[in-house]
Amino acid sequence: MRLSPLPILAIAALTCAGGLLLANCSSFPRPKVHSLSAEVSFAGPWDSTWGRMDLMQDGTHVHGTFTGYREGSVSGKLDGDVFRFIWDQRTPRQHGHGFMQITPDGQHLEGRWGYMEDDIDGGRWAADKAESY
Repeated sequence: MRLSPLPILAIAALTCAGGLLLANCSSFPRPKVHSLSAEVSFAGPWDSTWGRMDLMQDGTHVHGTFTGYREGSVSGKLDGDVFRFIWDQRTPRQHGHGFMQITPDGQHLEGRWGYMEDDIDGGRWAADKAESY
């Protein structure tokens, strides 16, 4: 008696899907941390994926606000040129984690955000340094 390959393929597909879930369902590469030049700062106004973002930096601590599409705050620590943060959105009430890496010239941020403990499942969060308003 010959067995149909369909059940075996279905089990293999579910196993692979489960593996992806355990691996955060993403092939997004984590940033490779580099040292942060003393001339480069996260502080200042930024035009971001989600609207205006104003950041303040005190040593390795960075915090600020975002307004536009949604309103809320970000707060976290620097790991070299990577800002790892917790975001908190006012309405609708949500929060999560994220990271942004600054370019060597200090003019662009590129990163991801996620819900709750995840830092990538929400999507891309990027920003360009803005002129002071």
